[in-house]
Amino acid sequence: MRDLACKEDTFAGPIDERVVEYLSERYPLGAEFLTCMASCHGGQPAIGSLKLADGTYRIAEFLTLLDEDSKLTGEFRPHFEHTRIDDRVVRSIPFLMDYDSNTSQSLFSGLVPFAATQTGMCLDRGYVDLFCLDYRHSTETPSVVLWKANEALDARFDWDKLPFEKQFGDANQFLNV
Repeated sequence: MRDLACKEDTFAGPIDERVVEYLSERYPLGAEFLTCMASCHGGQPAIGSLKLADGTYRIAEFLTLLDEDSKLTGEFRPHFEHTRIDDRVVRSIPFLMDYDSNTSQSLFSGLVPFAATQTGMCLDRGYVDLFCLDYRHSTETPSVVLWKANEALDARFDWDKLPFEKQFGDANQFLNV
């Protein structure tokens, strides 16, 4: 595995195995992915990009595998908006996936975000592009995709205008997003 030269002061500390177990109940996280995440957990790489079908994109920061019950190392890092929550938790995979469960379920259905293309942004607002593991076609070997914030939000707004029966299926799963 290549060293991405993450800035030392950006690391989030160790991964919380309890959070990994929680996410893995629905999305199996492979050993290679977890090894990579452990080496750059929450870090901002000096070098690093992903080449996807439509171009090459810079990785600005990796998300964390933490939640509000995680035992964090080091000093408390208040988030600029969620001042009672450590910034490392706000920048976590479960926080983004669960922040607003209605929005997150429709925007991230089948996707697990793991890195952002920008730093210093409020990731829970839905205006930062995110690299995601895509489990929609295969739970065994998810592909990596770029969740494009503007396109996803436009699709969500279009979905909001649909009649209820075209928004949800029989088991209340989201349709047409």
